[in-house]
Amino acid sequence: MDVLVFSLSLLVFILGLAIFANRARARQELPFELQPNCLLTRWPLLFVTGPRSLFYFSKYWNIYTVFLAEHGYEVFTLHLPWKNTEQRQERFRHFLEQQEKSQRRFHLVVDAPTMAEFSDLLASRRSPSVISITELADLGVEDPRVLSLKAYPIPKEVLEFPHRPATPLLELSYSLHRQSAKNKKLPSLNVLGANTKTALENSQRLLTRAQTLAEMDLRDSL
Repeated sequence: MDVLVFSLSLLVFILGLAIFANRARARQELPFELQPNCLLTRWPLLFVTGPRSLFYFSKYWNIYTVFLAEHGYEVFTLHLPWKNTEQRQERFRHFLEQQEKSQRRFHLVVDAPTMAEFSDLLASRRSPSVISITELADLGVEDPRVLSLKAYPIPKEVLEFPHRPATPLLELSYSLHRQSAKNKKLPSLNVLGANTKTALENSQRLLTRAQTLAEMDLRDSL
């Protein structure tokens, strides 16, 4: 009985610690300087949430969306169902239908597992609302460019980030998130901008990508 009580107490402690780490991650703020004279996109940047759980749900993209919005870009986040792939696909399909009916367009930003979920849909539907795809992935884990052999009719870029460990507490929380989501191929904390050591460096790469998309929008409007 004592062993059972101790085990339960330890489990509750670990779970509480992991949830606390998730909340602390979502609330952290990193100061940064604005880069002047950024060329802005004509169409908004749409970030889509990947698989989530109780251990990783708030502020999925961390500093990225704030960083780009502060530089003047119009940024939105599409919150999809946490885990169920079929529900996530259906929700995204419904979202595309709404955007197409309203004749809205956007630059899509996803992580590697989300890209894998929607690869066939994006390639077959060829939605006029999606005018570019930016995929964020870990470097060297797998080649994201081979997720689908189907050619995309729109510009697609893969931003790969090297793995760098975050704080032990945050890594523990994210490890439990992987177990809960039943998907060990989830992107690292570094890819998602949760690692404070590299978050600003990664954000700068996204800013460079955004300016490339702005140049593309400008050419298309001429």
